[in-house]
Amino acid sequence: MENNLQQGIAIVTVISKQNLPDSLLGQKEIFKYKDEGKAGNLELPWLEEQVAEIVQNNQSNGMFKLATLSNPAKPEQSATVMIDPYLPPHELIILGGGHIAVPLLTIGKILGYQVTVVDDRHDFASEKRFPEADTVICCDFSDIEKRLTLGSGSSVIIVTRGHQHDQECLRRLIKYPLAYLGMIGSRRKIKIVRQQLLEEGIDSEKLDQVHMPVGLDVGAQTPGEVAVSIAAELLRERRGGSAHSLRDHSPHKTAGANTVEILSAADREVLQKTLTEDETPAALAIIVKTVGSTPRKAGARMLVYGDGRILGTIGGGCGESEVRLAALSVIDGNLPRIHKVSLSADTAALEGMVCGGAMEVFIEPADTYKKVFSGGEKNVSK
Repeated sequence: MENNLQQGIAIVTVISKQNLPDSLLGQKEIFKYKDEGKAGNLELPWLEEQVAEIVQNNQSNGMFKLATLSNPAKPEQSATVMIDPYLPPHELIILGGGHIAVPLLTIGKILGYQVTVVDDRHDFASEKRFPEADTVICCDFSDIEKRLTLGSGSSVIIVTRGHQHDQECLRRLIKYPLAYLGMIGSRRKIKIVRQQLLEEGIDSEKLDQVHMPVGLDVGAQTPGEVAVSIAAELLRERRGGSAHSLRDHSPHKTAGANTVEILSAADREVLQKTLTEDETPAALAIIVKTVGSTPRKAGARMLVYGDGRILGTIGGGCGESEVRLAALSVIDGNLPRIHKVSLSADTAALEGMVCGGAMEVFIEPADTYKKVFSGGEKNVSK
């Protein structure tokens, strides 16, 4: 089943409804991001059509999403769906295994990337030097296109040992539709490389899209500080932040937007266990909405077993304990529900936490996932 999670799917679940049959609540469907086709697990054609469009538009960032959709013919009928994408994990490719690559790898793993390190020197492209890396490649930089799979989920940082290698990498990568492409260097070096590539016929607009010099201006000096600067820019591009100091600026939020988690390896493991666990009854709890400060955001999940065990976390503390008890009730009744958790600032302080927000958690019997996976996938055209 793990292969299915890597292929690019979205699991869509109806979590609430208005003026529609009770049987719709908890219904789910799997959409696959390729080919053309139609399927009918959500029962209502107008709902399927709107969900398919949202899933396709949401493919580029692969983020957890809620959407409330109405029947065009009967506006009083509506359903709220949870769109839970499982795209291949975003990859961070570090070209150059020098002193910046070591802390950058560590930070990349913390941010949830699958990290690949490439260098043309055996001593600098070794698992011993980069034990946390998912992949370590030793090859000439002129061969990187043969050794790497590059696409919209790839973020590439060029930090080789010399500007000739940097230029070689940039020349080969600039034609790909990458999530992020950055190159280290002084402004003088960047100017020279840019001019040479312009003379080779590379379009100036493509060069303008490259982050060079790479990173945010935080006054970085040491390799670790430079790695933090680069990672901060990666996060800004992925999340859309302003990069201003929070002391001086309120975080920019799109109207109606809900903060969501970037899918972690732990959350993937929770779904994997949901699909493969056969013996003990269980319920899956997923945060679908948060208000204010909460330990985790929408998309975080926890599997609760009937014998009291849990896998994963939605933030710990009394809020998680409350959801765990609600999940046991869902297991007994075999019916999905939304559970609302409110954590006041005073309660949070007693827990040793700084949050004081609220969250809504959708809880459903875990075996619904097994049923929908055994029933096939709906294809969504690119």
